[in-house]
Amino acid sequence: MSTTLIHRRRAVSPVIATVILIAVAVALGIAVAFWASGLTSSFSKYEKLGVNTQYATSVALSSCGSTLTSGTCWTINLGGQNTGSSDSSITQIQVNGIPISTANKGNGFSGNTAAGGTSCSATGTGAVTSFPLAVKSGQQFCIVFNLYSAAGTYGAQGSSTQTFASGQTIQVTIITAAGNNYPASIVLP
Repeated sequence: MSTTLIHRRRAVSPVIATVILIAVAVALGIAVAFWASGLTSSFSKYEKLGVNTQYATSVALSSCGSTLTSGTCWTINLGGQNTGSSDSSITQIQVNGIPISTANKGNGFSGNTAAGGTSCSATGTGAVTSFPLAVKSGQQFCIVFNLYSAAGTYGAQGSSTQTFASGQTIQVTIITAAGNNYPASIVLP
């Protein structure tokens, strides 16, 4: 009697194969989810400055410049908070489309920031007198500058001049390094 050896190959059972396939699919799904969330988080950072305080007060002429003898001077106050998820850098303030560096005849710009929920004073400790003004996410900001009424003191490189008067509405725009504009309208008292 001849004996033949029958070799049987044993394969992976269908149940184990199914479990392995499901485990690989879940692992790949988790890896893709982490990769996609990393992509979206880098694109979802944004700055958003909310201007919630904007007003003007009439002040003494000496506040705008010691040589002034007539006209009116106003102190413009702006305040708000960076409610975005990214830090912001204020690089310029414009009045009716013209940078305030041209508008000022005296004290000029001052600004400051404070942690969220803390009061902010543009002339207090940590105040800056030049741009940029860094505003971290969640921080409040305060900006103060003077505006003088007489012609010839406010114009873009001497081209056109503007005069200001009580009752006039001015458009003040905050411009950031990201290129965003945040406008506010203020009526001069």
